Amino acid sequence: MMDRARLRHAPLAAAIAIAVATAAAPGCTSSARPSFAGFVDAPVAAVAAQVAGRVESIPVTEGDRVQKGQLLAQLDAREREAQLAQARATLAQAREGLREAEANQRAVLPTVQGAGADVARAQAALDEADANYARVQTLADQQVATPQQLDAARAAYLEARAAWESLGAAKAGAHARVAAASVAVSNARAATHVAEAAVALAEVQLAQSRVLSPFDGVVVSRNLEEGEWAAPGTPVVTVENRSRLWVRLDVEETGLGGIRVGDPAQISVVALPGRTFRGRVMEIGAEADFALNRDVKRGRPDIRTFRVRVAVDEPPELLRPGMTAEATIVPSPVPPTGPSAPVAGAAR
Repeated sequence: MMDRARLRHAPLAAAIAIAVATAAAPGCTSSARPSFAGFVDAPVAAVAAQVAGRVESIPVTEGDRVQKGQLLAQLDAREREAQLAQARATLAQAREGLREAEANQRAVLPTVQGAGADVARAQAALDEADANYARVQTLADQQVATPQQLDAARAAYLEARAAWESLGAAKAGAHARVAAASVAVSNARAATHVAEAAVALAEVQLAQSRVLSPFDGVVVSRNLEEGEWAAPGTPVVTVENRSRLWVRLDVEETGLGGIRVGDPAQISVVALPGRTFRGRVMEIGAEADFALNRDVKRGRPDIRTFRVRVAVDEPPELLRPGMTAEATIVPSPVPPTGPSAPVAGAAR
């Protein structure tokens, strides 16, 4: 959004302001009500394209009233629509891959539990075979058990141990499959997030092919036409916000002393004789602008001007930016200029 300067009116407005102020209150004091001439102004937005593209349509014309978010111009969006369709297809594929990975993870999880139970049973059988082998070994040492009984106990122990080791390897394999399934799920989720981000980006890029009004206002110019190429940052349509009007004044520095931000004002316009509008000073320029009274011989200092804006309270429909206006400002009281009061706590 930019503030329309209307510089072509500024020197004339400032000259009128000096004439009006001088005629209204020659030798005025701080309690006088100086009048200044200027022109009505308003915020203006040169709404630009955010992306490059050919202008497909501009459904508004100069003077049209538009609302915030209303379409001002449409750029060619076929390529961005295709990119969005591709991104959505990739997202659907990623989500399907995630569903498959999660289903596989759910399928392998019970195998770990089953393998754990098998290993526990094999461990119990191994403990029993080990104890039996030790008992038969003791009996054989006492020559109570026969060598055949010892061989049978040893064979049973070795068989139980082999079963336990096999089931332990199976359990480790089940854990490995679960870990691989978890990694696959994590990768599928990451791919889904990337695809979702790609869809969001494509949607933003597609939306940027639509140039929308930033506020309620009036179209003041069409900067491009259908078929022309719009580069990023190129103004396409200019919109004026007439709900926020002010009067731009260029006040001579000699008449600025009593004016403060917030001072009330009465505003009249040449185009609407006999009508006045209430306003208030909303801004006073921090730096001086051009000089109206310039001493070419350099014998006296130049008299410069300051920009003053007077906001119009509840601006009517009849007011238009660019109208010549006059503002009568009720300045704030000037504080007394007598001797300074003693500072509390100062040395006596």
